[in-house]
Amino acid sequence: MELLKQIESEGERHVQEILAQAERQAQELLAQAEREIQQERERALKELEAQLEHERRAALSRARAQARAEFLSAKSAAAEELFRTLAQEMAQLRSSPERYKRFLERCLREAEQALPGTLIVHAAPEDQRLIQELLQNSRHKLGDPIATVGGLVATNEQGDLVVDNRLETRLENLRARFRAELGRALAE
Repeated sequence: MELLKQIESEGERHVQEILAQAERQAQELLAQAEREIQQERERALKELEAQLEHERRAALSRARAQARAEFLSAKSAAAEELFRTLAQEMAQLRSSPERYKRFLERCLREAEQALPGTLIVHAAPEDQRLIQELLQNSRHKLGDPIATVGGLVATNEQGDLVVDNRLETRLENLRARFRAELGRALAE
């Protein structure tokens, strides 16, 4: 019986050692699993944070692009309104004879600076008398009438060099310069 108790005691001790060892292994496996879970959680969190940062930057970029597009659209609309107003004012320029005469004098001076020699000056039929008056004390000549809202076109005597100082051309040049500036702004 004593042997049986001793075997039983030995067996119980062995079972306790196995259980203790199993418990230690289970604790180690559990600790390892918790570390792996924590690492996976941190990796997933970093990945999520990176994805959120990427989405934030993309949304900010889209918002900036949209704001810029709206700004440029508003700027373009304002410019178009300005050009419409300028076109209306240009059409009314003849109604102020003194102001229109100063404009034609400036156009003539610009043509004289751009073209050497005698000029042939072309203007609208209703401006022929005024142009003739401006050319009175010069070597320049009055040319054939042209269709224009106002202003003049000057050529050299050979007709191969031209300065187009018509109101509509000047307006179109302003519009082209504005478009170029707007294009540069868009490219930036």
